[in-house]
Amino acid sequence: MHKSFILMKRHFLCAVVAAILFSVLPVGAQIRGFRQEPLKEWEFSKDGSSWESVSVPHSYNAEDGHSPYYYRGKATYRCDLRINDLKKNYYVLFEGAAQAAVVMVNGEQVAAHKGGYTPFTVNITEAVRKGVNRLEVVCDNTEDVEMAPVTSDFNKNGGLHNPVWLLVMDDIYFSPEDFGQYRLRCETPEVSRKKVVTNVKAKLVNTSNRDASILVRVQLLESNGALGYQADREVPVRAFSEYDFDHEFILSGLHLWDGMKDPYLYTLRVELFKGKRMMDIAETKIGYRSIEMDPERGFILNGRPYPLRGVAMHQDTDGKASALTQADYRRDYRIVKELGANFLRLAHYPHNDFAFQLCDSLGIIVQTEVPWVNVCGTDAKQNYFNNIHHQMKEMVNNLYNHPSIAFWGMWNELDTWGNNNNLQGAFDAEAVARETERLYNYTKKLDPDRFVGFTDCSNLARDGYPSLKGDFCSQNLYYGWYRTPNEFTGFSAALKKVRGLRPDSPINVAEYGVGVNPYCHVWNQSEAVRDKEDDTKHYEEYGNRFHESHVRQIKAMPWLNFTSIWVLFDFPVANRQEGFMDSDDGVRFVRNNDRKYMNDKGLVTRDRQTKKDAFYLYKSLWNKDETTVYITSRRLKYFPAGQDLRIKVYSNAKYLTLYQNDRMVTRMTSSEESSGVVWTFPAVRMKTDEDTFKVVANNGVTDEIILKKAK
Repeated sequence: MHKSFILMKRHFLCAVVAAILFSVLPVGAQIRGFRQEPLKEWEFSKDGSSWESVSVPHSYNAEDGHSPYYYRGKATYRCDLRINDLKKNYYVLFEGAAQAAVVMVNGEQVAAHKGGYTPFTVNITEAVRKGVNRLEVVCDNTEDVEMAPVTSDFNKNGGLHNPVWLLVMDDIYFSPEDFGQYRLRCETPEVSRKKVVTNVKAKLVNTSNRDASILVRVQLLESNGALGYQADREVPVRAFSEYDFDHEFILSGLHLWDGMKDPYLYTLRVELFKGKRMMDIAETKIGYRSIEMDPERGFILNGRPYPLRGVAMHQDTDGKASALTQADYRRDYRIVKELGANFLRLAHYPHNDFAFQLCDSLGIIVQTEVPWVNVCGTDAKQNYFNNIHHQMKEMVNNLYNHPSIAFWGMWNELDTWGNNNNLQGAFDAEAVARETERLYNYTKKLDPDRFVGFTDCSNLARDGYPSLKGDFCSQNLYYGWYRTPNEFTGFSAALKKVRGLRPDSPINVAEYGVGVNPYCHVWNQSEAVRDKEDDTKHYEEYGNRFHESHVRQIKAMPWLNFTSIWVLFDFPVANRQEGFMDSDDGVRFVRNNDRKYMNDKGLVTRDRQTKKDAFYLYKSLWNKDETTVYITSRRLKYFPAGQDLRIKVYSNAKYLTLYQNDRMVTRMTSSEESSGVVWTFPAVRMKTDEDTFKVVANNGVTDEIILKKAK
């Protein structure tokens, strides 16, 4: 406990007891007047006649989501709620219902929602009766020109793909319809190592017919549960009314949330008492940090430059589509931690709240965004833009307390290619500029303390481009892939051009990447090229060259605010047919339909079973806690006896020694090139029909491969 904290001794024992009580109660247990129960078990049907039992999170595109014919339409979920006390207040919290949802209780509609990725709550108090009540949710992922996303380079899965909760409240409680699913907003307008200002906001609701004097207790708890700050406020809440609670306190000497180095989290807890009875309790994890951006120095965390280097991710996994469980998230974020990335772009929509909880605890800086992607046409209706604003409001309100979030994204690639199906008419540059400014101003009112920007596709000739409203400008650049195949240096040239157009705006790289099939190889490195005429072969060796070049270019541009590889995991896209030819000998290729309809730019395959070579390139750069030694092209099992073989290694070791069939070949004392982590040994040739190549680091970390003579 920091000595500077203000202690309210007369309440200390009560607070400790409450903390212990809260910590041992299971999810769904009652704490005085508040109860939160997970709604996991549902019945599901697409046609309304044949029903099956499913567990939520659930997506009805889990099986067909990799197909171009994946189901786009309605499906119904239903479950029964037993209501015993009609004096209580009842809400259903949906953490995400895709893409649109209609909610019914006992056959009557109580709510409709458009936007598949943001949480929303539905007050069902007036609709329920004593006994068993039927809750139904009709999800619909049909194309809708008035709901974002309209078009996208990802599949728009349907279903209750995020958790659902029943909230039970007493007659005085914190509103779950204000300040998001945590029911609290914790603002930190001033943060330094000497002084921290905290402003706690909540909305109190009194549904009784009597005025009440309510004691509101605000507590700040250390990571170990120790009480650091406490204050009590008596507030009046009139009958059948609401009260806007606002409490500010100033402390010094706090433990800052300091990225991956020290992601320290406090718990903010707010309790409601009516007399001696606790009516409600709400809490959220918070982290105190300051963030800045500078066009020259890049991102600044707690007063010091903090270059952000990381990856983008979709909410998607093999066999489940977007319906990830907490176990799935933990698995994925273990991979993020192994990679050593300190930045994530959670694209192209807000992911489930648990992902942000993990980022908070790991110290990872995040950009999240609303799914305004690809389309802004002349026929776009105002309802479409209103829906984008609504999704932004829900995203900001629900995720506001997460210290990991530094950037709110407004849109991605509003370019002509996304309008090819003419769903909204021809591309409308004027609307882009107008609606960008409107959305920017709206978002800054929702959250004035974070950065709000956009992600462009390097359409540098667009009218008004330099003046597009945003705190930052992010670029999606694919030089060497979609543009200038086999030539990579256009990447840095484009970024320097953007910097010239927007000299006062921090510049980011939101996407750069290359399709890689880890089972598509060539013997001769000179043949590892991008063939746009034959998009069935995505050589891993070409992907390696691509990423090595981009690593060098990024190193030479320290002014970049953040860079983000597209993407960490392969993901399905219905309209893609590419990169599906496999080869383990560099000569014979065979069709692999499991890789069809896939965006294969991931550093890891969709099933999380294979980490591609480039994963270890970035692990060598970013993960300073581990010594990485990784021999590339390891899935190329055969090699011609008469050709030169150059063993290439990704490593952050001090020196490396190469052995062939247990005989030392040579030792390298540095990578001898600007990346610092790419090591290429002098050429060798196959000695036997089956040679073992082993590379040993200075500290004994070892990697080896076995190659056979190609016949």
